[in-house]
Amino acid sequence: MIKFLKYGLGFAVVGIASLTVYVSLLLPQSVPPSKEAINPADPNLQARGTYLVENVLLCLNCHSERDWSLYGAPPAPPLGAGRKCLDEGGQTPGLNDAGSFPGTICFRNITSDRATGIGAWTDGEIMRAVREGIHKDGQALFPIMPYFIYRSLADDDLKAVVAYLRRLEPVTNAQPETKINFPVNLLIRSTPQPVTAPVERPAASETIAYGQYLSTIARCEFCHTPKQGRNAEPIPGRAFAGGGSFWVGGREILSTNLTPHASGIGSWSREDFVVTFKQHESPKAVTQSENSIMSWASYANMTESDLGAIYDFLMTVPPVASE
Repeated sequence: MIKFLKYGLGFAVVGIASLTVYVSLLLPQSVPPSKEAINPADPNLQARGTYLVENVLLCLNCHSERDWSLYGAPPAPPLGAGRKCLDEGGQTPGLNDAGSFPGTICFRNITSDRATGIGAWTDGEIMRAVREGIHKDGQALFPIMPYFIYRSLADDDLKAVVAYLRRLEPVTNAQPETKINFPVNLLIRSTPQPVTAPVERPAASETIAYGQYLSTIARCEFCHTPKQGRNAEPIPGRAFAGGGSFWVGGREILSTNLTPHASGIGSWSREDFVVTFKQHESPKAVTQSENSIMSWASYANMTESDLGAIYDFLMTVPPVASE
């Protein structure tokens, strides 16, 4: 029996070692970054990139400190220079996240500073990081960076994002490196997947398809769908039904039901939906206990037609009652 256990333990050790070597050497899956060079001075790319980064993708909300004295906590200058890391206690100024993080997760400087930002990255390396989750050095990014959502970002919009980032004022601000604990540091290597086919943006005139596109890259479903289990998997059948848990100032906030159910936004008109956002274009001063994790101040500056397209799409999702 003891001999059997020794053999079993030996096989287990060899298996774990082999798996570790496989993951370390062969993952993450990636392809070489594009060699394409983006013209940051292109006025069309600049306009689209500004709109996407500041009002839809909310890149600056994660890569800047946020002003928790204003409703919706808009990003605070210096924009894009990074913000304090999240540690294993899950603590960051202005935000108390429930649970903990598997290590120390840092939000890097994404300004054009060459030494401490992404100024030394190629355009292709930036595009690969945003949409495929691969760092310049080939390592997998921790998926708090929502590249698994941004992989739906259209090719033209991705180029616009790069054009915007290239013109961000360079800020010298060295951020610590993210350090993920074992075994999560190995598990995250399996998440990135190459984008190998063109990604097209639906025409704005196709309001439902375009609204679905916008709602995806703006992470509506991600935040407004409740999760379960250690891996925070979306609960089947409850897409957009609200109940996602977020913590601000030590209090829990549950995301709203966005389905066309009576307990959601079923009684809302298109105008109601748009006005709900537009009223926050100029964020008001609030206490931390009155604030919201929802980035109202950023989304409020989306165009009325784009907000309306999101509404049109939401009216097509299955109605689900709030719990």
